[in-house]
Amino acid sequence: SYIMDPYSMVMHYRRAFKLLSLMKQDKRQVLALGSKNQFGIDWEGRFKGIDFHTGIVDEMVISSAPAHYDLILCFDPVLYCRALRKISLPVMMCATTRELTQHPEILDVTDYLLPSPSSKHDLAIRSLMAANFE
Repeated sequence: SYIMDPYSMVMHYRRAFKLLSLMKQDKRQVLALGSKNQFGIDWEGRFKGIDFHTGIVDEMVISSAPAHYDLILCFDPVLYCRALRKISLPVMMCATTRELTQHPEILDVTDYLLPSPSSKHDLAIRSLMAANFE
């Protein structure tokens, strides 16, 4: 897929980690949805200034998110794609190549894409890009 070739992955990682590092400086609020594609990042440890809110999430929490949060970080795009369709917040999705191929509507909802690594090569790219924004 052209969205997940190595160059595109670097651009997606760079854009997403730059946004997260800026949010870390400003101590922003992030709503984290799901737990499927976390791919080994200690989110609260790596981005200590960001206040990640997890827990029980229903449609009321998602619909009222613009009043309380600055970003939605979605780890399970297939499950939450429909609920996030008309939300007025930036949405960062962690998705695999398979999920994007089987559910192309994920890209309609996504503002920032964090590709989930599927090989050691992808993992090395992600680690290298994450280290640049610490």
